[in-house]
Amino acid sequence: MTAPSPALRAQLRPVIGAQWINLGLCLSLLSVAFALRDSISPAVWVRSTIILIVGLLMLWCGKEMRRGRRWAYVRAKWIAVLGTIGFVGVAALPGPFSAWMRIEQGAQALVFLALTWMLTRPALALFFPRVNARMIHTEKPIPLSDASARDASLDYLRAFIVLLVLLHHSVLAYAVVWPAPPRTFTILPAPIVDPQRWAGFDLLVIFNDTFFMALMFLLSGLFVWPSLERKGGARFLRDRILRLGVPFAVAAGILMPLAYYPSYAVTGADPGFLAYSSAWLSLGSWPSGPAWFIWLLFVFDAVAAGLHELRRRWRANTRAPRYLGADGRPPAFVAVLLVISALVYVPMELVFGADSWVTLGAFSFQASRLLLYATFFLVGIQMGAVGTQSGILARNAGLARRWPIWLSAGLAAYALRLAVIIALILPVAAAHRPLPLTLRLLSDLTLVLCCGTISFAFIALFRRFAIAHHAVLDSLSASSYGMYLIHYPVVVWLQFALLAVAPGPITKGAIVSVGAVALSWGIVVALRRVPAIARVL
Repeated sequence: MTAPSPALRAQLRPVIGAQWINLGLCLSLLSVAFALRDSISPAVWVRSTIILIVGLLMLWCGKEMRRGRRWAYVRAKWIAVLGTIGFVGVAALPGPFSAWMRIEQGAQALVFLALTWMLTRPALALFFPRVNARMIHTEKPIPLSDASARDASLDYLRAFIVLLVLLHHSVLAYAVVWPAPPRTFTILPAPIVDPQRWAGFDLLVIFNDTFFMALMFLLSGLFVWPSLERKGGARFLRDRILRLGVPFAVAAGILMPLAYYPSYAVTGADPGFLAYSSAWLSLGSWPSGPAWFIWLLFVFDAVAAGLHELRRRWRANTRAPRYLGADGRPPAFVAVLLVISALVYVPMELVFGADSWVTLGAFSFQASRLLLYATFFLVGIQMGAVGTQSGILARNAGLARRWPIWLSAGLAAYALRLAVIIALILPVAAAHRPLPLTLRLLSDLTLVLCCGTISFAFIALFRRFAIAHHAVLDSLSASSYGMYLIHYPVVVWLQFALLAVAPGPITKGAIVSVGAVALSWGIVVALRRVPAIARVL
């Protein structure tokens, strides 16, 4: 416990003031609810009572914080973060609340967002230090050697995103968004469409789709510049051919025809090998499934290597230029990224459409997002050039320290996107009318907002909390690339096997998700015991 001091009281003064403002809003809400008691939903009373209790709890935490009690500070932070999410959800999402209450809840969301910012300021956090947290609050970046030769946070974040990819593909078959599958063999985003669906999986699919592949490209770019500096362009490209080119050829040439066979089988066509081969070759292209990321990453790497070589010849100093301020303030950095992302994504979406894919043989990419992914890859290069232990990635920098704000921003952006989709886009789509330009622009901008804020929310979380290495997580991290490569046949065949049983869509989604992770992980661990394969995976 930190002893009370005038300095602490000064830091807490605006926090306590915001808490009293929040309590005033709570009492105002109850007063209006009482005046309209004959015409309001019972949900309004329940909600009003809950937030009054939360407001009183926040004031109590503020009182205890003035005495220097850390537990009160931690609880106040969590209440502020979760409260912001709750208020945004009530204000933005459809529900039993009238317009006047949504406006009031939006005002409380702003108050709680301000509380989140004030409670995560370094000047206040210094009065409530963590026990044994010397490494977190330090003036110098934490060297990698303090924990391991590798940085756990970035390895674990990459593994986490791969798990999201497996989860995403596992539940696609049970999302409501898909129409009934055609009776002819066609390559669709969901190779298997189960008749049992659950709308909750659509929320997960929308959440993942807004950010996770862009974040994958950002993470892939982090170590490109240091690797180019260490190896040179020619050796770097040779390594990329081994690590990306060979796996892409195996995944596209062998694994994808295996993965899409169940999609062919459900049409009732001749199940024989020759008939399937004929149907596959008649598609007009060679579907590569999730392996599209691998070849596109190789193209980005090759362009980066070429630019590095040109820069080396033109200039003696080959340090990466810091165009985007990767060594500066995280809010400004992300704001610039959002502006650039909007400038490169919105025109592409308006020209090509959100879901249009360009396919040349086995090489495909989502046309509207090509430049968006390139932007995130470039951002990763810039951040990696500054260093993962300095700049905005430093553990003692504002990004990691203010993770509650970034988490709140990401969830608020996702809630906004959901509100736009549910309240504005779905009614137009249900009427089979084309989206007007204003709705397309609004949809595009909310996607860009989600893409940037959610990506950096996860970076902040992992930089803040993923410090120590754990054997199981290290194994998962080492296997994550291989799991990404081989999971698709496992997922589709599990979905195919569950078509004839009826445990419900949630149970099916859970079985496929757990089975895909366990089988993919086990197969990769076994394959990595072969030295030649371990060099690639």
